[in-house]
Amino acid sequence: MLNLEPLAAQAANEMAGHDSKRANDAENIITKSLAVLAEQGLYAFGLFLATRKREQDKIPAQRIDQEARRLLQTTGLASADQTRAPDMPSFYRSLTAAQPGESAADALRRILLSKQLLETTLTYGRYAAKALKNGD
Repeated sequence: MLNLEPLAAQAANEMAGHDSKRANDAENIITKSLAVLAEQGLYAFGLFLATRKREQDKIPAQRIDQEARRLLQTTGLASADQTRAPDMPSFYRSLTAAQPGESAADALRRILLSKQLLETTLTYGRYAAKALKNGD
């Protein structure tokens, strides 16, 4: 059995980054990403990250995407083929589709677990960015 908690915490710390001067930017984009994910789902989350245009939003959005892909692949919630998707929307759209040999019920469980794991990770990421900003 895989313990998801430390994997989520590790991904969250990477999402927050390591630069205390940019911690506020990371916290803002993580908070917005979490809201989109919670309210609209995985695909909207991917679209949100892909559409960040301001320079202070682009880097944290890319870091969130990279860590989300790594986390989902590590936990087996996404395949290696999926994580090589050419763009963010394609990757997150692929997560919402049933995989070959997967029943509808199994697909729903995987999708819900993926969403919940990312929500937890982003919540941890917010706190990690706050701590980084405060110098803790």
